[in-house]
Amino acid sequence: MARVCCTSALHIAGEVRDRFPGINIYDLYEDIRTYGRGHEEYYQESLDKMVRFLRFHGDDRPEVVAAPEGDTHPVLVKIRDQLTWGKEIEVPVDLVILVVGFLPRPMDDLIEKLKISVGTDRFLLEVHPKLRPVETAVPGVIIAGSAQGPMNIQETVAAASAAASKVSTLLALGKVKLEPFVATVNPDKCEGAGYCVEVCEYEDAIVLEKITLNGHEVQRAVVTPANCSGCGNCVSACPNRAIDVQGWTLDQYEAMVEAISLDLPQLMELSA
Repeated sequence: MARVCCTSALHIAGEVRDRFPGINIYDLYEDIRTYGRGHEEYYQESLDKMVRFLRFHGDDRPEVVAAPEGDTHPVLVKIRDQLTWGKEIEVPVDLVILVVGFLPRPMDDLIEKLKISVGTDRFLLEVHPKLRPVETAVPGVIIAGSAQGPMNIQETVAAASAAASKVSTLLALGKVKLEPFVATVNPDKCEGAGYCVEVCEYEDAIVLEKITLNGHEVQRAVVTPANCSGCGNCVSACPNRAIDVQGWTLDQYEAMVEAISLDLPQLMELSA
């Protein structure tokens, strides 16, 4: 994740040159990405301040070794510089700083508690990067800043402002509107096996409870609509077809599949 580290390295290199003009600075890189408005200026300023750039290929990385005893510098960095057509260069240095990519901190416990989706890069995932950039798939859970990806200060402030605006809008409503498309259980078909509870990803969305049915106390699955997202995991897990998502039942789905498999004359007969 190089949206931040390259620009930070160039900025720091320029600051060091300003404070300590006698220091030689070498920037060894595979690729440089000065992401963001005005950040290309950091690269140009580094060039003007005589920061030396050496480029390597990914399969031929620089080698850091201890300098021979009595050398003027404790460390040597060996690199095959692609800016000089593969010339082998040995740089004596006092300090080597590794600029690493931006990675998310471990937050498995938070992800598990809030049931937030995670992207392939392991950052928290928003619903849509443009239309709903700070909302998660879990209603009421808002994200901002580097929790959802590498961001500089300007981007973090913008995301935080968007998150604050979204939260204030939710609080101003005074009440929460729930989606009607949630799971519903037919107690006559349910046997209380609990497969639905095992696959449910939302806390207390569906639980096993003791209820009275036809004068007998039985164990049945019970849905809490406020906690249910209507994902349908419980529908697929139930062996007795006792669960449906309201507005999208299994019978409706099977009828749609059967209609797709029919040819045109059969469809015309059904419509007539």
